[in-house]
Amino acid sequence: MRRAFFTCLSIGFLPLLILASALALVFADQAAILPGDFMGFLQYRPFFVAFLGVVLGCWFNRSRAVFAMLVLSFCYWFFFGAAEFLPPQGDRFLQLASLYIIPLNMLLFAFMSERGVFRKRGIARILFLAVQLFALMLLAVRPDVASALSKVLDVQFIELAGFANAVPQAAIILFALVFLVLLARGRPLEFAFACTLPAVLVATLAGAKYIPFGYLAATGIILLALVQEAWRMAFVDDLTGLSGRRALVHALAELGGKYSVAMLDIDHFKKLNDVHGHDAGDFVLRKIARELAHIGHGGKAFRYGGEEFAIVFSGRDVAWAYDVLDHLRDQIAATRFTLPGKKLAVGITVSVGISEKDGRPCDAWDVLKEADEKLYLAKNAGRNRVVV
Repeated sequence: MRRAFFTCLSIGFLPLLILASALALVFADQAAILPGDFMGFLQYRPFFVAFLGVVLGCWFNRSRAVFAMLVLSFCYWFFFGAAEFLPPQGDRFLQLASLYIIPLNMLLFAFMSERGVFRKRGIARILFLAVQLFALMLLAVRPDVASALSKVLDVQFIELAGFANAVPQAAIILFALVFLVLLARGRPLEFAFACTLPAVLVATLAGAKYIPFGYLAATGIILLALVQEAWRMAFVDDLTGLSGRRALVHALAELGGKYSVAMLDIDHFKKLNDVHGHDAGDFVLRKIARELAHIGHGGKAFRYGGEEFAIVFSGRDVAWAYDVLDHLRDQIAATRFTLPGKKLAVGITVSVGISEKDGRPCDAWDVLKEADEKLYLAKNAGRNRVVV
């Protein structure tokens, strides 16, 4: 439960903070607190943030974020730019159409796989977005067609007064449904897509003056998601979900005073792969990683490489680490793991070596190396044991 709470906090806190900041700016403007020229300064910032997002998305090869930025950019252009080229009816049509285009495309992107930006599928998807824009522009240049389509899009089921009529009720329902589906996906980028929807919807309800706030928040949330994705790529192991080797380097560099470091290895892992296949090996790695992720007691686990894991106990001596890891070893040895796709349960054991910083003039990597040597002593002594 604690891990789930902090996972949700890490995924959702900053996007929600951006939404709250945008809402605070709206209230500040309504209270006449903001400088008079602030709105002019803000008007083109969503394009700038979207450009940064496209550049970073291309750099990290995250096509879905690039497509989302492109959709938000051309929908924002419908409010600030399209009026110079279109009749009023066409401009109104595009603004209404954006309220359907954004949620539908966000939903589509959420279920897309990452296929790169400049590969065949990526280019095909960019062309798909271009076709959307081109088709909308073709319809918008015809005042009669644009006016008729605006009436179709501006669906109001219940007669309401005031700003509630600023957005079609059909669009509000669509926003709500897509928002719930994206939240149910439970992934960081999908959560970012979900958070763009209330930003755009609330800004549209508040009035044309506040459209920049909403789109700046929306593009900022996706830019933040890209930064989080870059961090995840650098510091988190994809297979196990544990912190990876690079994160271990940083953790060891921050250690000081008293600490212990352990190296854990899955016994007979090569044999498991040879007999049952690499899918079974990956399954076991994830199961062991899940146990290590909940190790607690001051320990933090890292995927070191292959079937090896490092566990760092900051501020703990070797006796403490031994008690924790020997209990974990015993718990793993008593568990039967049912392999996926097979009616077969296998027993898994682990071997562990532990070393501590005991006042000698050595750094954390020396302590880790000693723990690795003791790990091999555990394996040579028969495996399924902890050596200190």
